[in-house]
Amino acid sequence: MSPRVAWPLAALLALCLVAFAACGRSERPTVTDWEPTWKTTTAAVPSLVALGSPPDRAVCGHALGVLRSLQSDLFPTPDLAVDDAVREWVAIAEDAMFECPPSSRDLPDLATAYEELARLEAEVAAAIDVDVDAG
Repeated sequence: MSPRVAWPLAALLALCLVAFAACGRSERPTVTDWEPTWKTTTAAVPSLVALGSPPDRAVCGHALGVLRSLQSDLFPTPDLAVDDAVREWVAIAEDAMFECPPSSRDLPDLATAYEELARLEAEVAAAIDVDVDAG
């Protein structure tokens, strides 16, 4: 192939690669757009009082269904800084509602699961507050 043809072809190929890479990126929502979904998701987990003692499996099952239906709307999050905390929150909430009550080494009971959920919610809130203040 002659150099006269190779350069324009290489430039076109590079332009296509850049355009393709740009199309693959997902835009992160604003905190204002994302936060209602986060609040709805966290509110889907019933309180310990609402679960009862022993926990009502039907209430857990309903909460699990709601959590799973909302999960896809949580991602992407507004900031990479909260991705891990949101993923961990969802995993703990799903485990707690699926097992009803949990009984693993990491989550030996509902009280422990709820403490972790509260900690992660506070972590997300702190990161979001920083984003709002910075924006």
